[in-house]
Amino acid sequence: MDIWSRKLHLATWTVMSFLCVFSHEVTVRDSDLKLCEKDERVCVTDLRDCAPRPPASIQKTLNMSCCYQISHRSMTCEWSQESNSFTESDVSLIFSSGDTIISCQGIFNPAAVLNITARIKNYMMGREVWSQPHTVFLYDAVKPSQPVLTVLGSTEDSIVVSWRSNVGDGSCRLRYRDNNTNTWTQAPDYVPAHQDQTLTYTIRDLLTFTVYRAAVACREDSGIWSDWSSDVSTRTLDRVPSRPPEVCYRVETTDSGGSFLLHLMWKDLDLRDAGGRILGYQVSYKPVKKQQLQDRIIQNVTDVTALLVVEEGNCSVTVTAFNTAGCGPAAHLRIDTQTQNTLPSVRSLWVSSSFPAMKGLLVQWESPTASPSVPPVSHFAVQGRTETRPSTSRWTKVGYNTTSTVIRDVDPDESYLISVFPIYPHQQCGSPQLLPASLQQGALMEPVQLKVGVVTKTTVTVVWVWQRKAGPIRVNRYRVMLTKASESKTLSLWPDQWQLTFNNLISNTEYSLLLMADDVSRNIIPVRTDFDEMPAVATATPLLLLAVTVLIISILSRTVYKSYFFPPISSPRASTTGQWLMDPNHQKTAVINLLDIEDFQVTDVLGEKSLITVCPNSQPSSEEDLHEDTSLLLISHLIIKPSALELDPEYISDAPMITEHPLVSLQSYHADTVSCQHPDTVLPSEESSEADAAVLHQTRETNSCFPQKEEESDFSERLHQKEKETALKCHFPEFMPNSHCAYQITCEAEYVSSFLGKTDV
Repeated sequence: MDIWSRKLHLATWTVMSFLCVFSHEVTVRDSDLKLCEKDERVCVTDLRDCAPRPPASIQKTLNMSCCYQISHRSMTCEWSQESNSFTESDVSLIFSSGDTIISCQGIFNPAAVLNITARIKNYMMGREVWSQPHTVFLYDAVKPSQPVLTVLGSTEDSIVVSWRSNVGDGSCRLRYRDNNTNTWTQAPDYVPAHQDQTLTYTIRDLLTFTVYRAAVACREDSGIWSDWSSDVSTRTLDRVPSRPPEVCYRVETTDSGGSFLLHLMWKDLDLRDAGGRILGYQVSYKPVKKQQLQDRIIQNVTDVTALLVVEEGNCSVTVTAFNTAGCGPAAHLRIDTQTQNTLPSVRSLWVSSSFPAMKGLLVQWESPTASPSVPPVSHFAVQGRTETRPSTSRWTKVGYNTTSTVIRDVDPDESYLISVFPIYPHQQCGSPQLLPASLQQGALMEPVQLKVGVVTKTTVTVVWVWQRKAGPIRVNRYRVMLTKASESKTLSLWPDQWQLTFNNLISNTEYSLLLMADDVSRNIIPVRTDFDEMPAVATATPLLLLAVTVLIISILSRTVYKSYFFPPISSPRASTTGQWLMDPNHQKTAVINLLDIEDFQVTDVLGEKSLITVCPNSQPSSEEDLHEDTSLLLISHLIIKPSALELDPEYISDAPMITEHPLVSLQSYHADTVSCQHPDTVLPSEESSEADAAVLHQTRETNSCFPQKEEESDFSERLHQKEKETALKCHFPEFMPNSHCAYQITCEAEYVSSFLGKTDV
């Protein structure tokens, strides 16, 4: 069955390829006719037609019809003929009568009967065709005169026309067309007509607010139609829009805390839903918390977008389309500005063209990035409008799973602004992505100023700038490529991006950065990744740790070996006391420190006289005790036996200052007791000298008991030379129970601190 169908289609195509149908219509006026000399019953337009029909010619019966126009004194004949030649033939008419014709200019009259023959000659094919004579009674072939058509009125979908009939018993027919097309539409009904009758007809099912043209023709009972009347034109009226616009919105915050920007967008209504044309849209805004009439804001816009400044909280928004017939149904929105989130827009928008193969723009994009906080996209809205006439726009609705569409019937001489909106549930929409484009060049944007941004060991960041395309170059895709000898990485550039990052690169490696327009390189930029110090650090770290470990072990081993094989021996020279003793230049001080003897007072139970005994705590037990770090004999006990002591202030003031090594002198005493006399008793000077000599003698004996160095021996000699400076004067007055006594000892500060630090009281 399929095989026979293919053969039938092939045969039909073959016949139509070799056969052409020509329609011929020839009008001849009586002034164009000439009488044949050899045959006075024949009139022709060309005297060559007076010759008899050639034997080689073909005679056919044609479906010919002729009519007589009294006003023009002419005959018009028409017929159809099939021919296998694509060239038009030369056609002429031959008129013959049964009676002798005196003048060809008088043969066209209503009482005449004529035989009409058509001669068709194709000079290219060398073929000539004669038709069978067609007999016409001119009275019955009279063509009615052309009627005059007028318009009575119009509605939103109809036109009412009227004309006056110029035929007897006959009929009339009408035709009409949109003013923007060339195809006529025939009215389905014939209108009966009578002589001098005024006829009216209504053309229905028309588009609203559209300009139409109409014409009428009439015929007699003979079936000859009059010429079409002159065209009349009129416009249908507007109709109230039948549907509300499809509105979506998005909310943006402003710098002022209490207000928001409300963006409204909607699609133009279809022609039938719009009621013909849309003059504009009425946008109404009213806060929900306020019901006063003055709080309602109404504005009329002619575009398909509106921007409102709204208050924080709930509000009600309506959008209504209107025209001259009135306002249509309204689209209602209930918006809470406090619960609105910014929804993402589409990504990677691009427009390409394949003109002249396709007279349309291919729009492609990627869906917004999925997120748990973002609802899924319900559909996409694609708008295309000319940059010179922004009010003229085309809308296309695309499903949520489709990311491309074609805008057709685009003017090649116009540039368009393409917008893509993602539409979310509850009539929310994301921000539009815009891109200018034209049919000649595709997208009218190009990346420029390509350069390297941030370079690390394994990444390279590339930045660029988008600008309006300068030259008439069509580019369907821009890419940036990072290449080296063995590999390459390619990333596409989109108008919503200004930088890209190449990852997983090799450190310290030379790359080439290329900007590609389709497959053509625009420019090349060399780039090198940073040096990776991690391998060097990883190699050096174990060696450094090993060196530190060996150093620590060496230091610890040296310390252990030294302490084991070379134990430390104390050196008197290195001690603080020894250094102080060997210092020949001691700084003298004039500061006098007084010790209050009351702090050392003990109740005297023996009587008036008192006795102070200074003695060592114990004798050295062995020879080893004599070789301590210090070579001084410590005074361990100071025994105060009397209950009351008094030092004579006079002796204190007259006593010489002990300036050099008083501590050694005091520590050197070996006497068991030191006796102090009553104030009434004065020691003679000889006794004082003997006491001083005894002190010096005891000092020498003390020094002889302890080994000393040369510096210490010299020091003892100097001490011997200063015998008088070591004298100690004391006066102990008689103890009086009710008397006030001051017990004081005069000492230098640094000696007293040394003395007290080494003794027990």
